Amino acid sequence: MPSNEHRPTVISRRSSRFAAALLATAVAVATAVPASAAAARPPFTYQAVDLGFYAHPSLLALNERGQVVGTDAGSRISFIWHAGQGKPLPLPADVQRFSVRDINNAGVVAGSVSDMWGGDQAALWRDGQVTRLAALGNEESVAYSINDSGAVAGYSRAPDWPDSTFLMRRGETIQVQRNNMYHGSPALLNNRGDLAVQYVIENWYQICDCYGGRWRNGVLTPLGTLGGPSWNSPTDINNRGEIVGYSHNADRALRAYLWRDGTIRDLGTLGGSVSEATGINDLGEIVGHADLAAGGSHPFIWRRGRMIDLTTLGLRPTDRVVDINSRGQIVGVRDGRAILFVRS
Repeated sequence: MPSNEHRPTVISRRSSRFAAALLATAVAVATAVPASAAAARPPFTYQAVDLGFYAHPSLLALNERGQVVGTDAGSRISFIWHAGQGKPLPLPADVQRFSVRDINNAGVVAGSVSDMWGGDQAALWRDGQVTRLAALGNEESVAYSINDSGAVAGYSRAPDWPDSTFLMRRGETIQVQRNNMYHGSPALLNNRGDLAVQYVIENWYQICDCYGGRWRNGVLTPLGTLGGPSWNSPTDINNRGEIVGYSHNADRALRAYLWRDGTIRDLGTLGGSVSEATGINDLGEIVGHADLAAGGSHPFIWRRGRMIDLTTLGLRPTDRVVDINSRGQIVGVRDGRAILFVRS
């Protein structure tokens, strides 16, 4: 992503003496202002909109229309926010709990239904109706993501076996890979049918020696690491095929990354050693969290090649950001409550 360019100052036709004085003043001002302060900030701030319900960051999703779905991890009650109103997700009588994971632009929600013993089954919600998915025929499964054509990706496991990543599209179910742990491997799907997944080199069944990869039409392309020996956790993929997540660098610190066209890039931090990216939109804007030199972590937005502390744009240090859409809306959590951060 190109860096911000400084536009040349246009000086109208006046005397050369006045032009020279103006140029000298501009140089003096530029020299006096620290580089960090001189860097252009976005021409907007964020307003926090409380969506009216509690939600866990991992059970919260946003689409391009600004619809938000979320699940309270404690009560397991799910909600939907649409057209300025939040309300419990309407469920049919035979479904008591539906945990959300993703929502596409048609308003179809991917997630899972839970029985009274806590077992999950991959399912879709649409207009108050729930469709259970026979994901690989296994006992437990979760629909992790859904694209605008209705293709669904997730993970599924049989008793006493690690989970497997699956893709359901056009009436066909594909086992993308077998994973090595019962940890709900990420399966992130875009409109091109690309999947961002996690995979392993050795099946130890105890330690996740996990790497990130892009799966496309049966071919797995490793995302690589930032110099560390292992570990890459993808967290989102956009419709351009760009993937974000976090990976170890050579110092074994976890750092936010952007993977694009076969190259993985360290997005840096806000002065500390650790960062993570949680979401990316189709414009290439990225949100996440990063450590400060003085300690603590702040939410950030990465745009036009720069990481910007979101607390300078209206967010709080403790806000957790989850995803960003192409309208620039950010969904996240503040004090346990679902929040939509809207540009103003």
